[in-house]
Amino acid sequence: MSYQHELESALRIARRAGEIALRHYEGTTVAEEKADHSPVTIADKECEQLISRLLSEEFPQDGIVGEEGTAVPSRSGRRWLIDPIDGTRDFVRRLPFWSVQIALQDQGQIVAGIIHLPHCHESIYAALDAGCYCNDTRLHASGISSLDKAILTISGFKDAWKSWTPEQIRYLTENCWTVRAYGGCFDITMIARGKVDIWLSGNGMEWDYAPGVIIARECGARYLTHDGSARIDVGHCVICAPGIEQEVRQVLQIR
Repeated sequence: MSYQHELESALRIARRAGEIALRHYEGTTVAEEKADHSPVTIADKECEQLISRLLSEEFPQDGIVGEEGTAVPSRSGRRWLIDPIDGTRDFVRRLPFWSVQIALQDQGQIVAGIIHLPHCHESIYAALDAGCYCNDTRLHASGISSLDKAILTISGFKDAWKSWTPEQIRYLTENCWTVRAYGGCFDITMIARGKVDIWLSGNGMEWDYAPGVIIARECGARYLTHDGSARIDVGHCVICAPGIEQEVRQVLQIR
């Protein structure tokens, strides 16, 4: 089944939301603190409202779940996952590593996903069996084949150490070629471009990981959790280049 129509619609919607986010980004943005101590801004709320409204108008049978509280039940077996601004900490500090994220789940499988980077004027997107692209350029994961040549990125050391053991993380930081940390959404796009080889995350929600699953699949990378699955609801994941999958599995003791 082709999801091209859904992907094109979601891209258009993500870019419209990105325009709203950019206006706030270029102005003065006041952040509030949510119950989990993460920040939220008026930009997050306005973007989610726009995305939810436009998705509901175009796909009225589909469910929607969003980081800022949107919850629309599904009547089609499909649901959209929304992270209106992934990387709000970067957003409020005026760092460019934030995005608008939208993904579609059909019968439990993520079949389309978008990471739109408004400040960079780039959209990284993928749909099932249709490839992964940045704007109109096809993307592919890195072709490296050994851990000592890998660039490692980690989202939040504090959280990563809760989902992966300190020994595992230390091994990776000491044995990979080098370590970088940009931010979750941006790190995933770097994996897709073949510029980064491992992304390790220890704390994320479904809307954080949903675009990464399909982007990883379609660029040739591997998305894994502790049990070797590609679940988005277990609060952790690792994405890696295909040539180092077995080394990564061994180090992180992934089944």
